[in-house]
Amino acid sequence: MQGIPIGQLLVEQGVLTAEQVSHILKVQKASHRPFGDLAERLFGIDPQAIEDAWVEQYIRTAGVVDLEQVTFDADCLRVVNRRQAWQFHLLPTSRAGEHLNVATDAENLIRAVNFSSRRIDEAVYFLIAEREQLRDFLMKHYPVPEHIAQYAEKM
Repeated sequence: MQGIPIGQLLVEQGVLTAEQVSHILKVQKASHRPFGDLAERLFGIDPQAIEDAWVEQYIRTAGVVDLEQVTFDADCLRVVNRRQAWQFHLLPTSRAGEHLNVATDAENLIRAVNFSSRRIDEAVYFLIAEREQLRDFLMKHYPVPEHIAQYAEKM
């Protein structure tokens, strides 16, 4: 899959100019630092803007899945408990080769990545689902009372 460079996304979003991106890329060649880190250090770009661009980059590369078309494996569902699933809006679905497929939504991708990197002891590939559909599938596989689901929505 061909991705879109994060610098290009930041230009599209009006966060950086093409000249700034070019400068960051030159510095990156010499320093080997991540693009977003250099954008923050060199031009004072808000880390939230970098995260937003990274999420957009991921979605454009991976696309959005229809959970109705995804196969669920009961063993994978046991990787996280009900509280973790709702708190971090993540839904393990299946294994493919060496990685665990986990669905989340765009709004919670960063939180899901942070959680999984600390708590899941295997490589994870994130599937991006629409928020409402993810909520419906969380309710199906990790049922909770409606007031708890509503509370989780606000997290």
